[in-house]
Amino acid sequence: MTAYIFKIITLLGGLSLFLFGISILYTITGHLLMANIHESVAALAASGEYKIPLTIVVAMVTVGLALKSALYPFEKWLPGTYSNATPTVAAMLSSLVSKGYIFLLIKFYVRVIGFDVICDMGILDILFILGMLGMIMGSVSAVRAKTTRLMIAYSSVAQIGYIYAGLGLGVHAGYVAAIFHMVMHAFAKSALFMSATALSDVSGDSKRFSDLRGAGFRAPVCGAAFTIGACSIVGIPLLGGFASKLYLSSACLSMDRTSAILSLVVLAISTALNAAYFMITVVTLYMKPSHEYHTRLNHPKISTAALAMFSVLLLLLGIFAPQIMRITENGVLLFI
Repeated sequence: MTAYIFKIITLLGGLSLFLFGISILYTITGHLLMANIHESVAALAASGEYKIPLTIVVAMVTVGLALKSALYPFEKWLPGTYSNATPTVAAMLSSLVSKGYIFLLIKFYVRVIGFDVICDMGILDILFILGMLGMIMGSVSAVRAKTTRLMIAYSSVAQIGYIYAGLGLGVHAGYVAAIFHMVMHAFAKSALFMSATALSDVSGDSKRFSDLRGAGFRAPVCGAAFTIGACSIVGIPLLGGFASKLYLSSACLSMDRTSAILSLVVLAISTALNAAYFMITVVTLYMKPSHEYHTRLNHPKISTAALAMFSVLLLLLGIFAPQIMRITENGVLLFI
């Protein structure tokens, strides 16, 4: 019940802030079309007029969409919502819905306000700090999680931190890497949520980690999909997560020496925590079970096909990462 209360508050608060911000922006510029607003904002920024109201607009829209996308510390609604939803709904929420709000924020920054104006406001610095905090705090919460699905949900908080940290760098390489990580995370979390429930089903419908022993043998397709998704999130080579973390690390090098070192240390700590909770779970899936289970898995063929598809896509993201990044960069240039 608490998760749903948080979700309702987030829905109302996030949308309200976003709409209030758009209303004030319309009052300032007199336009609702993005191209016209962009021109007006550029003129206002050059003249210094309406500087405070314009900053308030960007802050309201940013906080509103940060609430919707569960950026730390606005993530309180996410763990309970994702872990209690059905597997397909959880996969859709983690892969599409939360990423849609982040993409909307990127579009607002680039097409409506202008990235140069955003950088001058200093808001990206705040997003970078919150993203870094989310990477650590989300991972720590995942380590302490009591169930597999709650662990995956908290992991989403950490991965959203990666995305916002890339965006907060304020450089071209940063938000291209953030978009790549968004795609990787969408595939990985879909595979993880869909397979985790099936693995619990063949383990006496238990939510305890200890009862998952041998579940990878009882549900081979789900075990393989969970393993590939987990390894991608951790950043194992040849998978999409390794490429996205590598590109994020490279983008961090564009900062000054102290900030770059601090960013790389946070990335390393978060990756180590990712490995701590995901690899232990993967090992548990293939350990000898403490007792026999007689539950039979009736996994729909379409779900099996979806898990196979997500696993293959994660492999393709890792193997063809340079080509995909090149396409992403060209797409971002057209977007701008």
